[in-house]
Amino acid sequence: MTSLDLEARLVLLESLDAQYGPDARLPVEDVESLVAAILAERALRDRPDAALAVAAWAVRHGVAITLPEPVVNALALLSNAARAKDELAAIAARMQRLAANLEPRLGPDLERSNPQRPWRILHVNLAITAIRSEDPELIRQAFDALDRALPDERAGFYAEALALALSPRVDPGVRRLIEERHARTV
Repeated sequence: MTSLDLEARLVLLESLDAQYGPDARLPVEDVESLVAAILAERALRDRPDAALAVAAWAVRHGVAITLPEPVVNALALLSNAARAKDELAAIAARMQRLAANLEPRLGPDLERSNPQRPWRILHVNLAITAIRSEDPELIRQAFDALDRALPDERAGFYAEALALALSPRVDPGVRRLIEERHARTV
């Protein structure tokens, strides 16, 4: 697919918005395939903003995202670059919406031997992003999501998070939340 094809496909998404509304369920066949084809485009690797826009479009329309890796990677880049707590909270909210979209397909997560699976990366990054936001409610939600999504990995995550939380730069309230969650897993 050339970048012209990519632009044409992005215009097609906009035209579907115009025709059916920005949040409507779409009575159109193969929309999942269209979204997957756009997300598979190599040009998106250099345009994480486009991957995020396509994913947001899919989530708004209730379209399953069947190729989550580019979106998970784009969200990770966005989170790594963020510094402000409100910006981190907004990124975590986007991660939560993506997790809800992916949950019907990836929730069972039978591919546990692959540490790079998108379901795992998304939930670990969600928890890290929530911790960095220092928002107690968001941290609890992210930890609950991690516990549900990665029950076999949560003890290791909390042990590592607790070791990092011993830094004097970590807010004492955040450290306490991590300590409480870690205590539940030992």
